[in-house]
Amino acid sequence: MSGVFRMFEKHRASLLRVIRNHLGSHGDAEDVLQEAFVRAYAAERKRGVDHPKAFLFQVARNTAIGELRRVRSSPIDGTVDLDADSLSSDTVTTDVSEVLEGRRKLHAFTMAVVRLPPRRRQAFLLRRIEGLSYRQIANRMGISVSAVEKHVAIGLLSCHSYMTEQGYDLADMGRSGAADAKRQENENRSVDGT
Repeated sequence: MSGVFRMFEKHRASLLRVIRNHLGSHGDAEDVLQEAFVRAYAAERKRGVDHPKAFLFQVARNTAIGELRRVRSSPIDGTVDLDADSLSSDTVTTDVSEVLEGRRKLHAFTMAVVRLPPRRRQAFLLRRIEGLSYRQIANRMGISVSAVEKHVAIGLLSCHSYMTEQGYDLADMGRSGAADAKRQENENRSVDGT
């Protein structure tokens, strides 16, 4: 069994505290924790980790700091000013290729989720798509919070492995994987006019 996975299970509460200390009221500590776990696990698989506990805590801190920077630097006004220059053929071509790549990524992510066993898929989707807490998912599914945590963690690992097999990097899966997939699905609907 993976050393990072064992340390994640053993020190989950401490990792969550570290992340909450860095984030304060900004962001969802549970999502950042899951992203940190996926990053640490992927790094362990790629190059090995000598000290999984220390490595996992460092990745958790770095992920929390990165999330805090992202939240603080996000623009307040999300409106876009379109003018003739911004609609050049290069921009349109780039946008079309980005939409197509987004659709491919969404399809791969959907296939990764579909391959999960039914209970794991249910827990994973309730957490990553609907944003329910582990406690809410446990109550809804009639299982322990610990079982939900394991379903979500293993679901993330399975999806990450599948996405990697399909040629996508870790950045395509972590925190933004499900959220990007959902956002991309909504963008695709608006592009399609549905």
